[in-house]
Amino acid sequence: MPIANVPIQIRFADVDMAHHVHNAVYLQWFELARMELLRRFIAPDHDWKRQGLILARNEVDYRQPIHLRDRIVAECLAGRIGTKSFDLHYRIIRLKDEQQEVCAEGRSVMVCFDYAANRSIDLFPEWRSALEKLREP
Repeated sequence: MPIANVPIQIRFADVDMAHHVHNAVYLQWFELARMELLRRFIAPDHDWKRQGLILARNEVDYRQPIHLRDRIVAECLAGRIGTKSFDLHYRIIRLKDEQQEVCAEGRSVMVCFDYAANRSIDLFPEWRSALEKLREP
């Protein structure tokens, strides 16, 4: 399964008064995994003003708390692919001994956007074909 997999180093600032990672930090980790996935098919010189992306929706399901000394990775892969938008799916996984424990799962809706015209646009054909290869089975 083609997944963007990013090791995460938990910072002291990520931890709240309950001694676990604050809920808002998970969205930052999703972003790191999302950018790793997008790097796989978007050219470094891409014209973002003409063919941009807007994050339209984020969802997080928190399964287990994460603590400062935990070893974790963030994963991202493509999901639904629509006419103007696509979904990305995420998992935050704790690595403990030889075990993997899902601590959070999430989804983002990404919308293709023309910033010059200030409107959503159809998914670019080259992105569609790349996303098809990076989607969950």
